[in-house]
Amino acid sequence: MFDQFGEKTRLAMAYALEAARQDGRKSPEAIHFLVGLARANPDLFKKLGLDPEEISKIHAARRGKKLPNSALAGMIPFSENVRLVLKRASEETKKSAHRHVGTGHLLLALFLEDSKTHSIFEKKGITGEKIRMAVADEGQERMFPPQFMNSMRSYTGRSGIGYDLHRLEPGRKLRIGGIEVAFDKGSVGHSDGDVLAHAICDALLGAGGLGDIGTHFPDTDPKWKGADSLEFLRHVRTLYDKEGLHIFHIDAIVIAERPRLGPHFPAMREALAGALGIEIGDINLKAKTNEGVDAIGRGEAIAAYAVASIAG
Repeated sequence: MFDQFGEKTRLAMAYALEAARQDGRKSPEAIHFLVGLARANPDLFKKLGLDPEEISKIHAARRGKKLPNSALAGMIPFSENVRLVLKRASEETKKSAHRHVGTGHLLLALFLEDSKTHSIFEKKGITGEKIRMAVADEGQERMFPPQFMNSMRSYTGRSGIGYDLHRLEPGRKLRIGGIEVAFDKGSVGHSDGDVLAHAICDALLGAGGLGDIGTHFPDTDPKWKGADSLEFLRHVRTLYDKEGLHIFHIDAIVIAERPRLGPHFPAMREALAGALGIEIGDINLKAKTNEGVDAIGRGEAIAAYAVASIAG
């Protein structure tokens, strides 16, 4: 179940367990989940016109009152009420065609399944429809195409591979994965020479049967002289939207003797995911050296391979 939860929802679960322990209880109840959601995503509550601090006050006022506990097979002994809430959250996620159970889905499920939560929100004039609108606006929950959820059989899994290599020369900027990396050499290329973005671009174009990077961004066109390679990825995203294609996962490897790239991967993943409109978790990056062999090993070049998994 928990592998379906988004990052903020998992954080809310942790806060809920902490609130339950503060009450001396092994089983978190609906009020504990409400407290957890208010801590994990206060902006959602503010969007609904509810001060997150009010939830903490309501929780504090209820301490000492007896709450029912019933065991559920598994690592966490949820009450029957909470089991219904979690089931409803999963159902609401599917209805909204979202990939992960977000904090909004869990909040909506609490509103629908727990009478006390319903009463708290009803007094503030917050309706289920208002919460649904907030759920739809949650940017961290990437939406699958509705037709994918309703007709999975019509989609076929595809994959594509991309490769790129650029010479390195002193006095140039080194741009990899959409960010500038401090180094005494930089890529030689018609655009910004972003070897990683180019490999990913080719992998996605190949998976979608959309040609290659040279077709879409020829080095004979002055339009692309010094261009930001993230624009290439944004263009691919537009093509995917038109064709009804969906990116599942990207795995890429950069081969360079120097510099060390691992510390820069979080920023690269964020930049690449932003350009493609996907989650950071959908991109995996690795780095290798060439053990001193050939032009890459001598520090004269940098290369990258990428594999894209899509549906369409």
